[in-house]
Amino acid sequence: MVVLDIGALILMGGKNSRMNGNVKGLLKIKNSTFLEKIQETLNDFSSIYLSINDKFSEEQKQNFENMGFKIIEDIYKEIGPLGGIYSSLLNCKEEYLFITACDMPFITKNSIEVLCNKVDKNTDGVVFYDKNNKLYPLGAIYSKNVLPIIEEMIEKKYYKLSYLIEKSNFVKINIEKTDIPLKVLSNINTLQEYDLFINNESLF
Repeated sequence: MVVLDIGALILMGGKNSRMNGNVKGLLKIKNSTFLEKIQETLNDFSSIYLSINDKFSEEQKQNFENMGFKIIEDIYKEIGPLGGIYSSLLNCKEEYLFITACDMPFITKNSIEVLCNKVDKNTDGVVFYDKNNKLYPLGAIYSKNVLPIIEEMIEKKYYKLSYLIEKSNFVKINIEKTDIPLKVLSNINTLQEYDLFINNESLF
């Protein structure tokens, strides 16, 4: 059996425009930030990378490094998650990355394990989808094999992750045929969603 080298990546380079500029990863659930909660879930990985843009200060970057993150800054600015994924796959030492976003605090070890168990040297990645055939491109695994396709996409200014997945050899798992609740793939995009979640602790 081939033991595959998989790292973890948290994307935190978004504009946060629907959060009135609040950095989503630094929002709090109970006594932890989203970032801390996700980091705890990812603690089985030997490397946890944090993808950021140039809006963070040197002090903030140092704080992230002190938390144990390996910082990767975007090479291409303002092109959404694709930019962070590209820079991170290019610079990470592993062949594969489990990739989530800093506004996805419900990710579980179980959901990660299900994805990791489907990785082999012939796959470009593993992704969940639901009964409506909606893909969930974050909370997924990507291989360095997709780098040439991402480069083509950036050149053509086409940044949709769903396109990358369809053009690559991804294993797709119907999450509703597993014991994983769909909630684990939820993200918190707006202040209204954040208020809903913090006022309903049963969601955690």
